[in-house]
Amino acid sequence: MSPERTNPAGLGPHARALGHCTFCPKLCRFCCPTAEAERSETVTPWFKMTLAERYRQGARDLQGGPAEVFLHCLGCLHCRTHCRHQNDVPGALLAARAATFAAGEAPPAVLEVLARFRASGNPWGEELLAARARAVPPELLVPEAQAVVFPGCQALRAPERHLAPLLRLLGALGVEHVGVASGPEVCCGAPLWQAGDLAGLRAHGRALARSLSAARTILCPCPTCAWVLGAVLREAGAAPGGHVLTLDAFLAPLLARRPPPRALAGRYVFHDPCFLTRYLERGDTTRRVLGGVLGEPLLEPAWTGADAACCGGGGLVPHALPEVARGVAAARVAQLAATGADAVVTACPGCVRQLGEPPDALPVKDWVELLADAYAPE
Repeated sequence: MSPERTNPAGLGPHARALGHCTFCPKLCRFCCPTAEAERSETVTPWFKMTLAERYRQGARDLQGGPAEVFLHCLGCLHCRTHCRHQNDVPGALLAARAATFAAGEAPPAVLEVLARFRASGNPWGEELLAARARAVPPELLVPEAQAVVFPGCQALRAPERHLAPLLRLLGALGVEHVGVASGPEVCCGAPLWQAGDLAGLRAHGRALARSLSAARTILCPCPTCAWVLGAVLREAGAAPGGHVLTLDAFLAPLLARRPPPRALAGRYVFHDPCFLTRYLERGDTTRRVLGGVLGEPLLEPAWTGADAACCGGGGLVPHALPEVARGVAAARVAQLAATGADAVVTACPGCVRQLGEPPDALPVKDWVELLADAYAPE
């Protein structure tokens, strides 16, 4: 894991990548989802990194509002897949956002997200604690539980699609020792990280660590949460003490010992979440698990695996630049539909929501929905 990506404390550690990108002839433009969606040279990785390099060198008379330009990055790491130098563009731009935030130059859209977060504990300003209370049996909300599911705010926005199937699946597998995180913090803190509010991120992480202090194992259905809890907050010195596990790492050994009662019909195409496949490198395990419950082989789009296109749901873009996020999602939906699949399956609650929004979208399933159906009692 790259410390530059987990702790954007300043632009200095990114000087090499910034220099390489500044003098590059935009070779990764084609794989930047925001540049493709916006059809604008001013949001290519080259331009964003050039602007960040000038900002690092002290230029403050930049045209176009550098802080706003730095927002046009989903943090998907797709550019690094095609970069000869493996430049960490998202890490550098996170550092640039942190620098502009510290200088009091954060764009209004970022400040609005942060205001909602501080008021409600999530970037939408929704009552997610109430949603958790409705979805989780009281006996599972045990503060002293040593193994807990940390649903994350994306899953709690639609617990019937993400959390309830997971609890059914654990019940079907006979897992009785796992509770659900019961503290007041329902978000991992990713919006604070992506906004550049590093002090807010550390404070949130410390509060989260206190509420999860009894947990030795923290199970994350959302790969973004797994990365933030296991890498970002740890680098910031504010991580929970328990071992953070992705859902596939927890489930794969259990499912391998117990074949499903039934195979599910339908032709599904898999969408790789960026944090699962590029950050955490867990896409293959997820595919193997799905292959064990589907009646037909899992389909793959043209852009897949480490080269998969983003759904448009990351990097604070859906909050700050919703039209851009919708454009990225529409492009990905077209790629998935071209496989001839009946439906999409993915392993990230945020991707489920993002890919289901375009009007011509295929049906989208969280993979835990399929697993819960395959392992449901006869």
